[in-house]
Amino acid sequence: MYYFDMSKLVVPDPLLDIESMPVEEMVTLHAKLLYELPYLPEGTLIVRRRGQRVYYSVQTTAAHVRRDRYLSLKRDAELIELLKQKKLIRAALTRIRKASRRFKGYKRRLAAKYAIIDRRHADHYIYYTNKIYVCSTAEAAIVEMLHKHRVRFEYAPPTQIGGWTIHPDFKYTVDGRTVYHEHLGRLDDPGYAEDWRRKQGRYKYSGLKEGTDLLISVAHGKRIDLVEIEQMLHERGVF
Repeated sequence: MYYFDMSKLVVPDPLLDIESMPVEEMVTLHAKLLYELPYLPEGTLIVRRRGQRVYYSVQTTAAHVRRDRYLSLKRDAELIELLKQKKLIRAALTRIRKASRRFKGYKRRLAAKYAIIDRRHADHYIYYTNKIYVCSTAEAAIVEMLHKHRVRFEYAPPTQIGGWTIHPDFKYTVDGRTVYHEHLGRLDDPGYAEDWRRKQGRYKYSGLKEGTDLLISVAHGKRIDLVEIEQMLHERGVF
């Protein structure tokens, strides 16, 4: 059982002319492939041929030791297909990384596009503030406030929590301990609210306590109360 259905995977055709793609198309494809990669099965597909027969195995590395596990064409058919797709994705990413070197500011564009792809509820616009791209005007205001207080933070970093890859809105370090901060701006949107319930459940499953490990701020309609957020962060010792 895997995170992605085969029908939903974006797998570039090996003949795709990546090197001639416009920058925005390349950024979008790059972000989608990076998003998919962590959810695909671990390991690298190894293909061996003996005469007319083809044999498959998956190669993994643990504690600097490589291990091969032979795959059955019948029992492991789905795994073999996913590992084939993974191989194509990795090859495309290698080509994209080389081709992207000619575009100035490419990494910044990629980071912004990745954040939007992963956060399905995010606005369709990108807001740029204090050298950081964010997904809403509310988050831009929070970033401005954090800079005012000289707070070190990470915005929407990919984070492994309880076996899932989660992107908390903000990530702080307080007295050597990680503190996550989620700002909920559109709870009146059913899709957004459902995404948040799922994400919140994963935080709880991982044993993170609200108010200590997880800070939550909520928009009041279309208005953001920065004073309320400042007080919450101050009380937790973020600044």
